[in-house]
Parts: sequence; structure tokens; C-alpha cells
Amino acid sequence: MHYSGLKMANRIELPWGAGRLSLDLPPRWRVLGEFTPPDLAPATDAETLCRASLARPIAAAPLADRDLAGKRVLIVADDVSRPTPVAQFFRPVRDALLAAGARRDDIEILFALGVHRPMTEAEAQHKIGPENLSGHRWHNHNAFDRQALVERGVTSRGTPVWLNRLLTEFDLIVALGAIEPHLLLGFSGGYKMLVPGCAGAVTIGHNHTQGASHRAYNYVGIRPDDSPMRLDLEEAAARCGREVFIINAALNHDVQPVRFFCGDPLAAQRAGADFVREHTEVETPEPADVVITNSAPFDADLRQGMKCVGNTFFAARPGGVIIAAARCDEGRGDMPTPPVTLPYGAMRGLMHLIGPQRIMGFVNVVKRFDPIEQKFLTHFGLQMLHRNHIYLYSEALEPDTGRKLGLIRQFQDLRRLLADASARVGESAAVAVFPKGGVTYTRGAQASLVPAS
Repeated sequence: MHYSGLKMANRIELPWGAGRLSLDLPPRWRVLGEFTPPDLAPATDAETLCRASLARPIAAAPLADRDLAGKRVLIVADDVSRPTPVAQFFRPVRDALLAAGARRDDIEILFALGVHRPMTEAEAQHKIGPENLSGHRWHNHNAFDRQALVERGVTSRGTPVWLNRLLTEFDLIVALGAIEPHLLLGFSGGYKMLVPGCAGAVTIGHNHTQGASHRAYNYVGIRPDDSPMRLDLEEAAARCGREVFIINAALNHDVQPVRFFCGDPLAAQRAGADFVREHTEVETPEPADVVITNSAPFDADLRQGMKCVGNTFFAARPGGVIIAAARCDEGRGDMPTPPVTLPYGAMRGLMHLIGPQRIMGFVNVVKRFDPIEQKFLTHFGLQMLHRNHIYLYSEALEPDTGRKLGLIRQFQDLRRLLADASARVGESAAVAVFPKGGVTYTRGAQASLVPAS
């Protein structure tokens, strides 16, 4: 963990695209620190790091040592909303497959979109690299097209399993992605690329509700075996009936690969999660009245940008203010807004009236016609809203986004935002700052939430 230490200051600066975002804090606010993970530098370039890891996979045979002559290989990669620099390490993966006898024409690419929008040709080239993508057939996963899905029963936790048909038709699945803090899984990576990445909408929805309750709805930083959602998705993904080999990058806060974890989707993911935990978990010296968290490096859209709130949520005291600075370069992205909602203040008051134990029931009534995944996201947001005040600053979002969501107070003027926060927490607030909240999480996420009084 790195932080600047206790200091009295009234200006902080956050990374903001190619520049900086300056915030002039009230003069008596006490800055506990600017908390970031250790600044890990890669030992060498991503391609070299990946080749070395591919030669020594975890609990699996090296790709290059297999007999893939006449076999079809499906490479599954995450989409452009994720910061994984796949283009930097695609070549050594393909080289290993070709060395094992696979033909270039028999290697296809599937983008694990979950319920995200389809990727364009230009975005696919950016993600994989134009020269890498050339000569390979590629596909966008569609979670809503039943013709493109195949049914594979029901998990022991009751999740109906619908998978992209391609996962069952190829001989080997190779999944390229990253391991990072995750609000439901503890950490991403492993089989997550298949479920929810390449699953049907009904599977995604049911899987997202695993383990969700008023006491446990934020699992960031927990060990993978303690996440009901991860255990459920791993059971579902394994039903594709094909061998899955992962290449998962651990990224530093500049989105550079510093280590690769290759091999078995369970054993390699667990090893990667341990590494990422060691290098991304931070601890604040005391609960903060105000948390200022920045979306970097997840700056693509609102869905990704709001990860910084969930990651740093537990640094704030119940009833405190969480200020999210989110660039949202592509605006709201695919995050839906309800046709009708209550104003922010009325919504928070209602949550306190009904209490956290009944929020899920409330969601099931008012969102009864929504997909299950959307119900989960609403429950997650309302539980956070019950505990804390959530403020959002973004220059790219439409000015009425916060009003439409009802879960956040939106500002496009930093001075007004800080004045409102000061009026709520007082002139002598303790402040914790997370310049790269997208890849930093705070210790304590494993504990049950304590509702605000």
C-alpha cells in the first residue's frame, strides 16, 4: 500500500484522461491520504512476459506441447470496455497454438460481451491489433439470441445454463483477460470470460443474484472460494464440455501487464487473485467522512466507471459522502435508465423507511418486469444509497443522468459539489482519496455492512 500520509491540504489532483482534475477542498478538511497500490513496473514487455508464463502454465500442459493438428481453437477475449491490452500479448498465444499444429484458419475469436453492445470492426482491431486480427474469423457474443445459444442444464444453485454455441463446438477454448478486483467475485478472471461473458441473459441474471442480500452485496477482495457467484459461474462454465486454458494478466494502475497467470481456469485464477490482492488492497487509518474516488483506469462508460465506488465503499463511514469522479468517455454506455424514478433525496429517504432487509423485496416489486441482472444492479445501488450519500462528477454524461437513475447526485460543477458535501459532513471532515479507484479496493469489504442510522 502507498499513501501520502496525514496532511493538511486544500488541493488534490486526480488523473483525468491525458491531464489532471484539480479539486480545491474546504480548508479544514483533513486529508488522511491518497491511497494507491504499489507502483509495480513490468520486468519486461508484455509479449515476453506472456511467452515465459505460457512455457510454465499452472496445472495444465503448455499450449505449444499439444497436438492441435486438425483441431479448432476458440480464443475468447474481453471487450473494449475493459482495459486489458490484449493486442500486446495476442501474438505469443497464437504462436503457441500454431507451434502445436493448429492452422490459422481454425483459430477463431469470440468477444465476451455479456450483455454489452456489439463491438465494431474498428474496436475489434483495436482490441486484438489489426495485424493480429487479420485472417481470423471473429464473433460478437449475443446474450439475447437463443439461436446462438445452447442449453446445458441447471447448476446446483439453480442457475439455468445457456452458453454461446461456439463454446461447445470448438476443441479448445483459450480465454484472454485480466484479473482485477471485482464487486461480486472478489476478483475477476478465470471462467468469468465464459460466464457471464459468453452466457445467455437468463444465465447472467440468475448468476448475478447469487449471494446477494442486505448483509452481503459487495464481495470485492474476498477469496474466490467465498463468492457464491464465482462458484456458480465456474460450475456453469465447465458445462461447455471443453478444455479451457486461460491467459490472465495482472495489471498495474497504469494498465500495464506485470504478471501473467496461464493454465487451468481454477488454479491459475486462484494464483492470480492472490497476487492481485497483495498488490491492490489498501487500508485507511480510520473511516472517512468523505471518500473521493476516481474511475481511472475504467474511464469508458458509467457502468465501468462506477466500479470505483464499490471498490472504495468501505473506506467511508456509514452516512458519509462518497464522491466519484468518472470520465465516462462514452457516456452512460449500456447502463439503462428507468422510465420513472424518485428524486435522489426521496429515494434515499424511502430506503431508510423500508430498511435494508426489505430493499430486495422492494426491487422485486417495482422492477418485476426487468431482467434479473437489472434487478441485481438496482438492489446493489439502493443498498449503497441506504448506507452512504453518493455524489457523481462527470463532464461527459448528460446533465439529467443522475435524476433519471435516482441513485446518485450528479454535478457538473466541482465547486457546487464540494459545497454541498461540506454542508452535509461539516467543515472538519476526514477525507480519503483514491486517485485510481478502478483498480484499488479497501480492506474490510469481506465484512457485513453496517446500515447507517
